[in-house]
Amino acid sequence: MQTQEHTRQQAFYRPKSACAYLDIGRTKLYELMEYDANFPRPVRLGARCIGWTRSQLDQWLEAKVEEAAR
Repeated sequence: MQTQEHTRQQAFYRPKSACAYLDIGRTKLYELMEYDANFPRPVRLGARCIGWTRSQLDQWLEAKVEEAAR
């Protein structure tokens, strides 16, 4: 079970999965990519394939929480 948990944490989140993880729509995801300088840049996996690691998304979320606490 521990191996599966480690694998999930290292998994790539393609746009659809990233939207579900962040609980946002696809349009909002692309707005963040375009206009939010702090949103992590996607990793290009192929000519038409991008994604983010969970740690990239988590770091961005943590920064948003800290920003809101100020």
